[in-house]
Amino acid sequence: MQWDVLIPIIIYLVITFLIGGALHKHIKNRKTSFQEEYFIGGRSLGPIVLTFTILASAASAGTFIGSPGVAYNQGFSWVLILLTQVGMGIYILGILGKKFAIVARKIGAVTLTDFFKERYQSTAVVLGSSIGIIIFISAYMVAQFVGGARILEAITGLPYEAGLIFFGVAVVAYTAYGGFRAVALTDAIQGIIMILGGVILWIVFMVKTDGFSVLIGELVAKHPEMVELPGPANATPLNLFSYFILFGIAAIGLPHASVRGMTFKNTDAMHKSLIYSGIIMFLFSIGFATLGPFVKVLYPDLAVADLALPTMILDLMPGWLAGLVLAAPLAAIMSTVDSMLLVTSASVVKDIYLNYINPKASDTKIAKLSYMTTLVIGVGVVLFALTPPDYLQFIVIYAIGGLEATFFAPIVFGLYWKRASKWGAIVSMYTGLISYIVIGQFFPNPFGMQTIVTATALSIFAMVVVSYLSPAPTSQVIRKFWGTDKIAG
Repeated sequence: MQWDVLIPIIIYLVITFLIGGALHKHIKNRKTSFQEEYFIGGRSLGPIVLTFTILASAASAGTFIGSPGVAYNQGFSWVLILLTQVGMGIYILGILGKKFAIVARKIGAVTLTDFFKERYQSTAVVLGSSIGIIIFISAYMVAQFVGGARILEAITGLPYEAGLIFFGVAVVAYTAYGGFRAVALTDAIQGIIMILGGVILWIVFMVKTDGFSVLIGELVAKHPEMVELPGPANATPLNLFSYFILFGIAAIGLPHASVRGMTFKNTDAMHKSLIYSGIIMFLFSIGFATLGPFVKVLYPDLAVADLALPTMILDLMPGWLAGLVLAAPLAAIMSTVDSMLLVTSASVVKDIYLNYINPKASDTKIAKLSYMTTLVIGVGVVLFALTPPDYLQFIVIYAIGGLEATFFAPIVFGLYWKRASKWGAIVSMYTGLISYIVIGQFFPNPFGMQTIVTATALSIFAMVVVSYLSPAPTSQVIRKFWGTDKIAG
């Protein structure tokens, strides 16, 4: 047991739990409804917290462990591909923007499904989106818990099961108890830890190694393909475009990311966050993945590529400092899981229970059910992660792409196109989801691009065609979202 590495991580987890407890008092003394406070922080986030909660919810273990691992084998062509995610926060806030926040306040929406319910007036859309969120995001959370447990196992010597329970209890406890405001604040702390961890890592790397020129020379001599384009990652223009869709603009379709568009307190906070998010995501993307090819020179025979960065950190740093730096990937995992826990809990409590089982439930009952639902989902995910299936990573890939292909068109067209109809949304949702799975299974990477591009294009096509062929939205819906009875537009 490497206690010098483990103790800083334990302290970090304890601090996040204390934050959840402290902010639980804020829920009790709230000025807004329980739903607004617990699920979206009372729509009161400033630019710094807003920036970090958007980016940290999307930047998972892949950014800090998986991406350096891929770059360890595929070189700088993968780093170039990863840069397609730099604009993620800009797209989410810029495209959803002020209109999404205003509409959400007007209709009292605290989840993405609330928006769908009011815009499309369809039970099929509401239930379909809720079920999709519960299934896909739960699968994604399992992978994150597994990743956190594996990191603890690798760096501390803890058994996998012990690491999973230790990690899982901390995340589930502060999320269930503290709600969105605790999640947002810990996301900001976690984001700062990620940046500081990257800065420390680069300083130590430059001091303890021979520097860029020597390492690049060795890389060119021993692995010339890792400094070429398109390289092992196949960074062709078409492939870069498809990753721009997958990692960038289609992220609007990720419910745990898009719901952040409802949470900022004013337009000034949103505009500042647009600037901050691009800068910080660039640091996230370039800071860790770029080290992957250099680790290949230092440790050429690693059996597991995902351990490239942890191996270098543990080798170059004293234990206490390694623990502080390795808190960064754990922070990334936690900040993704806590966001997904609340989105999934909201789908059960708000979208299904309140809409179709007990619409007149009291605030007290909603509060109790929300705490219990978040806790039960979190515990269930941890239990499932005790025996993860071998094909888990494929489920994660399907979950991300499936969510994007399913929700991108209904969100964007529902927000900006008056003619988008109920049947257009239904057909678009299921066309995106089914085509993503079918094409990915039988015709992977059509036209030299990721499956998400074709599936999203088909979803958009279905939205436009079916909306024109089916009855237009009612004048009440148009008036509610645009303030006019005119449907044409």
